Amino acid sequence: MSPRLKISSYVIERLSKINTDDTIGCLYGLMYDGTLLVVGLSIESFESEKNTYNQLLLNLPGEVELCGVIKFGEHLTMESKLKEILQDVDITDNPLVIIINEKKDMKAHFLVHDKFEETKYEVLEASDLCKQFLHVRLNTVLPLSCEATLTGVKNILQSKRKKIASGQVSFHIDRTSVYLFGEAADVGLTGTSVEATIGELVDSMSPEQPSKKKKLPANHVEVVPVNLVLKTTKDLLSDKLVKTAVKMMTTQRKPAFCISMPLRVDTLAMIHRSTKLLDLYTVLVEASCRSLRLLESVLIEQLGQEGIGDGAGLRLPETFHFLPQELGHFITRVVPKGIPDESMETERQALHEQLALPTNKPIFRRGNAYADQSGGRLVNPHEAIPPPPFKPDVTVALVRGKYTYHHYMQDNFNDDGWGCAYRSMQTIFSWFRYQGYTTVAVPSHKEIQQCLVKIGDKPSSFVGSKQWIGSTEVMFCLETLLGVQSRIIFANSGSELQSYAPELVHHFQTHGSPIMIGGGVLAHTILGVEYNSVTNEIRYLILDPHYTGAEDLAVVISKGWCGWKNSDFWNKTAHYNLCLPQTKPAI
Repeated sequence: MSPRLKISSYVIERLSKINTDDTIGCLYGLMYDGTLLVVGLSIESFESEKNTYNQLLLNLPGEVELCGVIKFGEHLTMESKLKEILQDVDITDNPLVIIINEKKDMKAHFLVHDKFEETKYEVLEASDLCKQFLHVRLNTVLPLSCEATLTGVKNILQSKRKKIASGQVSFHIDRTSVYLFGEAADVGLTGTSVEATIGELVDSMSPEQPSKKKKLPANHVEVVPVNLVLKTTKDLLSDKLVKTAVKMMTTQRKPAFCISMPLRVDTLAMIHRSTKLLDLYTVLVEASCRSLRLLESVLIEQLGQEGIGDGAGLRLPETFHFLPQELGHFITRVVPKGIPDESMETERQALHEQLALPTNKPIFRRGNAYADQSGGRLVNPHEAIPPPPFKPDVTVALVRGKYTYHHYMQDNFNDDGWGCAYRSMQTIFSWFRYQGYTTVAVPSHKEIQQCLVKIGDKPSSFVGSKQWIGSTEVMFCLETLLGVQSRIIFANSGSELQSYAPELVHHFQTHGSPIMIGGGVLAHTILGVEYNSVTNEIRYLILDPHYTGAEDLAVVISKGWCGWKNSDFWNKTAHYNLCLPQTKPAI
């Protein structure tokens, strides 16, 4: 019997934007409770002999597997390319085949006894995806010591994968007493009931009562940290293994260069909340092996380069996890430490094309990586505000991507009364960091002042002062520190601002960056606009840097420090300057 079928709304959305004929793609998903959930897709060119869809699997979270094929065209036939991919589907006995015609009509079929059977499917919305699924993240360090040869690296990492798969490791779920361990052909569990699910465990980890739980955003992704524990009796670093390694090195006929480095295994798995904790062991083993294969590929690629054959210039592999808003699932990349993003553009270009992602903005640079860059600050507070209701002739254009809310009195620094433009610029700076355009740290007030002195805009006495800055100074700093060009708009009054509404809409639709606005002695950050093209009415989504309180989202929203403001928010007699940071096509 074929499984029930659900498809992530992210997949549906991406499929609707792909314009190509007679092309084959791959579908990736996971099984739970008799249901196949499709969470991802890729477009395959078949220009090389490599099965790039199998390579992509290593970059996906554990449990997500190849589950079927997407065919763009009018007819569903078992051609050779399609058959080749379907033979690699192991997650289900009934591979999925989806066909999309020119009209974007989509039909799903399961392959049952070599025959296509059309099936109905349910679309799983983004909010439900986050509610029903969570991620476990294993982060540990394993020592790597071997000959600096292709064979040496392959053999040692194959050995580590075998040892992990053979049950010689245990896993500990952070902040709990739960341990998972392999025992012969069985899996053991301590610290909770063998019938417990991962969802129940996560809920029990919350110190708050269910009725008092903090409300989370609809797109909140839950990540559970896990540690790998080496068994003392069959340790990867046991005396026996160490002695064997020493003996091997001392009995070689020819001296060989060696690699000795700490290898960080950092891997994710995506699982349904109803998954039994006992089943988590095999999931973590598989995820660990995927991580080791990615690490191996980066080391092997380096050893194959000229001048690194002896291991002298070998760089540590670094792991980065990405959660692009277009995908709805994680992608993991492992890159050599210290290699600049600019030199890996070709690789990123290929990944963008394979995943059918836009090629005009960064998605897989280091700065895009999923990590807490907030420093305890609020991230995207405007998302807690209900979106404006749909109205005919009304356009709503908002900031795209993440930013952190910078305001008065943060960082134990008293800038109350003079630092609002500095804070607005810091918010803009954080946006460029989160979008991957830069890895430069958000500058302090002093660093902003030093920048303006260095370029000759201010005298040396400006450093350490409490003097205000405006939109032109913000423009100078963005250009000097980030290489970002900005457009300045001058409005003679608050009333005149309304005439620039179409240009603000265009800015958010094209660039998506926050806007700094200064007038009189006040500066604010504009995060979006709501514009009625018929009545010429406009509302502004304002992030106010004059807030002096704690990082309390409820207070920020309820007191209007982040919220929609009408045109009368601006002083009708004051002059206003707006700094609109521009983005360039990049990848």
